Amino acid sequence: MTTSGAWIGVDICKKHLDVAAMTGAPARLRNDADGRIALARRLKAENVRGVIVEATGGLERALVKALDAEGVPASIVNPARVRKFAEGTGQLAKTDKIDAVILARFGDYMKPAPTVLADAQRQKLRDLIAYRSQITQEITARSAQVKQYASSDIVERATAAIETLRTERKALEREIEVQIKSKDDTQSLYKRLLTVPGVGLIVAATLIAELPELGRLSRRQIAALAGLAPFPNESGDRKGYRSIRGGRDDVRQVLFNCALVAVRHNPVAKPFYEGLRARGKPHKVAIVATMRKLLTILNAMLKTNKDWTCKER
Repeated sequence: MTTSGAWIGVDICKKHLDVAAMTGAPARLRNDADGRIALARRLKAENVRGVIVEATGGLERALVKALDAEGVPASIVNPARVRKFAEGTGQLAKTDKIDAVILARFGDYMKPAPTVLADAQRQKLRDLIAYRSQITQEITARSAQVKQYASSDIVERATAAIETLRTERKALEREIEVQIKSKDDTQSLYKRLLTVPGVGLIVAATLIAELPELGRLSRRQIAALAGLAPFPNESGDRKGYRSIRGGRDDVRQVLFNCALVAVRHNPVAKPFYEGLRARGKPHKVAIVATMRKLLTILNAMLKTNKDWTCKER
């Protein structure tokens, strides 16, 4: 495999790494500390253009960290985009070695920007938020199930289990706040975000952890990054329904919850939403537009280092 000056694709599994350039046979290395360090040093020596890996639920972090330590640019990309790219090139077969080559081709064509890894504090914050989300889902599921039980003793046990989960969730929320306040920069961001009516602890924490670009991009760029940019659907004389897609799901979800509160209590979001509804826009369309407006406001606040005001932005 010739890697000098090339884009490199790495398909990752728990036991091994399949490494490929656009040409030549892929190589297989062990996915352990020694294997990752050896690969990073070799790719640095050969001055590769960049390394492309898929997001695999966190399995990719160790390799990207090893590459970053050696100064090798690495990009974590959406697996769905890579799969569609493969199908678009006529590659329907899927193996680890084929996927590594496809990743290299994807990098050469798309030239994605290197991924900036979260620091230890932000990663801990992400983990806490993800764990709280799992607890919340468990509470929701158990609360629905408890109504189906006929035995009073089972209802009592199930109710006690739900209360235990709620206690755990409150403890996690306290820990999330402590984690945010452990550094001056995130604490100042947190205080500024909380000045917006509708933004609470979890919304602010998620934006800090999952959208570090907030305040650094244009309103269109930040909307696209969060998956709130409407994409046109037109062909000839037909003008189809514009819809949002892609982006960061966790961010979009908390902004949805934020918008539901804001349309009742935020002096800017409320009339904006009501105006859209008065013009005949469906609830879902109006809520998504409100989410996008709130994100634009938050982006402008952090860009200008100003707290919330009721003035239209």
